[in-house]
Amino acid sequence: MPITREYHLADLPDACRAYPLRNWERFTFEYCLLVGVNDTDADARRVVRLLARLKCTVNLIALNPGPGIPYVTPEPERVAAFQAIIRRSIPCFLRKPRGRDIYAACGQLKRNS
Repeated sequence: MPITREYHLADLPDACRAYPLRNWERFTFEYCLLVGVNDTDADARRVVRLLARLKCTVNLIALNPGPGIPYVTPEPERVAAFQAIIRRSIPCFLRKPRGRDIYAACGQLKRNS
């Protein structure tokens, strides 16, 4: 994303630690899984390392397919394996897809006309 030229992912944990969360609050990170891009066990371990020592939750989103989207949705078994790795250290939930039928689900930023 163009914004990453100014704000780097490596700086995110320090910025989060500096943010004044209240005792009951957590950060929530959304992670969209794309086959062959960011869905391996090694990728899951990198997420855990990046978010270590943060009071947070991870929401996994398996990409919602659509016409003209050049990425592929991971198989449910791959998503479950990725989630299991993260869950060992961080609460991790799978977002249920809604809106796929009209290409309006998470991970879809495309107009179909």
